Amino acid sequence: MFGMSSTDFWEGDPQLYWAYRTFYLKQKEIEAEQNKYNAWLNGNMQCMAVSISLANAFGKGEKTYFPNYEELFGDILIEEQKLSPEQEFVYWARR
Repeated sequence: MFGMSSTDFWEGDPQLYWAYRTFYLKQKEIEAEQNKYNAWLNGNMQCMAVSISLANAFGKGEKTYFPNYEELFGDILIEEQKLSPEQEFVYWARR
């Protein structure tokens, strides 16, 4: 159950079951948060794209363009580059 082998479940330590169960529930919470963030990010990008296209179609000023990847996520990429190896391991373990 929850990634355990049947031998561990039936013949192993009962605390091992609870450790697997706790990790499984925590993993599901993290996946739900990631899905929620991805949905928000998708909606934000669509809103930005629609507003830029409408501004270009009906606006009288100069044309605006959708920002490139570095402009949108540059700050996040810089923060990830500053991580020490220990922090990278903790970041990887939480994913």
